[in-house]
Amino acid sequence: MAGFAIVMETLTLGILGLISASFLSLCLYFYAKHRVRNEGRPRRLVVATTPVPFLGLLWLVAAWLVHVEVSNRLAHQDCGFSPDPYITLPNGYVLGSGNTYDGYFRAPGFHTDVPVEGPGYVRCIIDLQFADPYFIGTQTNRNSSSIRHFTFDTRTRAFQAPEFNEPTTFEAAMTSAHDDANSYWQLYDKYRHRWPNYVLAVLIIAGEGAIALWTRKLWIMSVTAPVES
Repeated sequence: MAGFAIVMETLTLGILGLISASFLSLCLYFYAKHRVRNEGRPRRLVVATTPVPFLGLLWLVAAWLVHVEVSNRLAHQDCGFSPDPYITLPNGYVLGSGNTYDGYFRAPGFHTDVPVEGPGYVRCIIDLQFADPYFIGTQTNRNSSSIRHFTFDTRTRAFQAPEFNEPTTFEAAMTSAHDDANSYWQLYDKYRHRWPNYVLAVLIIAGEGAIALWTRKLWIMSVTAPVES
């Protein structure tokens, strides 16, 4: 469901962006036509300024794609707008949440699978703490609606836990996963890098500012250009 929600939100933002760019483009088109018709300004003013809003929209998309690559390849985390958010902890383990409801961590080079724990990974996490070299937390079993406490040794990747024996519900487990003081989301937030967001902000400001300055220069040149007869 989280993936579908993000797809729909992306489509909504894209449609709103196109509508806004189209409206601004029409405004620039009619204003430039007015200047050409009534003041004899160069006709290239219409051609040059009409696509400017679409250039701005295109730059937003390009800046976001760069942000995604920076987040994934340099910060080793998701871009902040993903159905499967994840970060990389200082010890190299990946901490994430499959579809936002399935908290997990996995050792470098390992992948999660169907069982709630396996070689190098643990899934269905509610609470999680890291006390080097151990991960200590609680884990839910949706099939039996119960939880258990576990310990994972990062040196040997040994997993220790009793049988699931503490009753719970899916709703209660998800509430705990988001609201508990030791929720894995708290650990996720603690180690998440913020600097990729600053890179995105700089890219947007620099790019949109350059487009705005270029447009301003174009209009100034049109004022000083010889009037066409």
